[in-house]
Amino acid sequence: MSTALHAGAPREGQLKGWHVLLIMLAFFGVMFTVNGFFLYSAITSFPGEDVEKSYLQGLHYNDTLEARRAQAELGWTVRAGLSGADRVAVQVTDADETPVTGLAVSAKLRRLATGAEDVTVELTAAGQPGYYAADLPEITSGQWELIVTATGGSSDVSLEARKDVRVP
Repeated sequence: MSTALHAGAPREGQLKGWHVLLIMLAFFGVMFTVNGFFLYSAITSFPGEDVEKSYLQGLHYNDTLEARRAQAELGWTVRAGLSGADRVAVQVTDADETPVTGLAVSAKLRRLATGAEDVTVELTAAGQPGYYAADLPEITSGQWELIVTATGGSSDVSLEARKDVRVP
């Protein structure tokens, strides 16, 4: 004798429509949750711009090139650095190695990856002609970019110099 299964009788372990629905909902629920976490992490960890108003800087790029040309014609040399982690020092000389005095000098220390720890200080004349210095607030150790801006002197042209520095 043989036993035959009726076509209409349900078998145990059979995949049904509501099983498929639950599997699909679980799959897309996990996908949306993971993507939401990644989206939140990306938005809160990096602002998206390395420099402020990069679009406007791009529009005025020819002005930037003209300013760099005028700076090169001056022949000024900037030597800048840190004394430990608490002082920034700058020396400005002209093409004849004569110290340039009477400048308004500022220095900005910025992290390469984020602007959250940026520090800007105004430097004052320090001892010898052409030397400018300022004390820094406490900054964390690591790699920084030092941006020195000097204006004034015998010319209306401003000077900008960049240097990577390491804070111990």
